[in-house]
Amino acid sequence: MKSGGSFQPATRFGALFLAIIATTGQAHAQPARDVVSEEALRQQVTTAPNLRSQLSSKARPLTSPAPAIESSLWKNSIILADGETFTLVPVGAILHLPVELRTRVVAKPQGDFTFWPSFLKRNAAWLAAKEVSLTLSRGNAQEANALLKSLSRDPRLVVATYKEGPITILEPATASSGANRTTP
Repeated sequence: MKSGGSFQPATRFGALFLAIIATTGQAHAQPARDVVSEEALRQQVTTAPNLRSQLSSKARPLTSPAPAIESSLWKNSIILADGETFTLVPVGAILHLPVELRTRVVAKPQGDFTFWPSFLKRNAAWLAAKEVSLTLSRGNAQEANALLKSLSRDPRLVVATYKEGPITILEPATASSGANRTTP
């Protein structure tokens, strides 16, 4: 600052504020909004459609039959059951199935459906999940061999999971199928 001038910051702000108001034309008060009377508001509410009438006009009863058990979800899934509940895992997700647990894999659902996390928690004594990498799920033979060796003595049925959900493990590609493949 120059000597002799003692312009205070609060004064500068006030001057700036007045300059902005003067240039934008905001010095005049804004008009107040209209206020709706209670009677007019009640009339608007009575003429507006209520939820029941909206639902009856938009909602329609289900006319199509339930999907057949032969649908693609069922075709591409394995049913695991414990006698009271069952869950679905994708084909190729079972990493290890001991002989004594083969009765847990069923052809038709028995009991109530349960999502995988609940089914796993409920049946932790005979069922286990093994988190796998995406490279393994895509058929990496080296990772698959190491994993299967580590699971060979596990007494539980082991399902491959990725981010806690069952995932299919693809078979490793054979050398002959790779030779026929062309790159774009």
